[in-house]
Amino acid sequence: MKKKILFGCKIVIFIGLAVAVLAYGVHSMHLREPLDYAENLDTVAVTVDGEDITLRDMYFYVLYEERVVEDAAVIYDESQTRRFWNVHTNSSFVQEEAKENIMGMAVHDAVFYRMARDWQMVLTSDEKATLEHRRDDFWADLYDVQWDTLPVSYDEINVAMKHAALAQKAQQRLTDETDGASYAGYNWDGADYKRMMQDHTVKINKKVWNRVIIGNVSLRHDTLISID
Repeated sequence: MKKKILFGCKIVIFIGLAVAVLAYGVHSMHLREPLDYAENLDTVAVTVDGEDITLRDMYFYVLYEERVVEDAAVIYDESQTRRFWNVHTNSSFVQEEAKENIMGMAVHDAVFYRMARDWQMVLTSDEKATLEHRRDDFWADLYDVQWDTLPVSYDEINVAMKHAALAQKAQQRLTDETDGASYAGYNWDGADYKRMMQDHTVKINKKVWNRVIIGNVSLRHDTLISID
């Protein structure tokens, strides 16, 4: 009788472990499935100093970076531009570098835009004119597919560009007020900026961001691989 009970317990434990392993496998697969960016615009991608930045907030940077890389891809192989996105250079893939650039620019501008707000900065008439020229160039340079798949409004992107302009203005002021600093040093990959960011908190939502396939958000490269 005791052997039967013991045998029965072993079966229950085995089934429980099997179910747990299966559930973990299903969960892991879900975490690696490509994310439908357009369906998750209000999902938090990263939190900077307690302020959430959503995929919607980051779309301007996605549009910009995907267009820049696609321009290079057309030169590399116009008939199959997706090939360039999978090129391995500088110890990483082009796709991976583009993804890092997008996150880097978004976090950088969030930090400096907050400075601009704290300093109550506004754009001068000349700066507004420069911004309008940049907007015109930005929209003119987009690919047709980027226009066709745009999941956010035209105005939202224009607002994001204004925030970026204010971030750049704050970056210039900080450069001017810091001995030995340079404007380039406060770019998102600059040494001055990296030192400054030691006093800031950045938490990337990897469960979301790892599933974003850069190169296949505003563009369409269906055979791109996901790189975490």
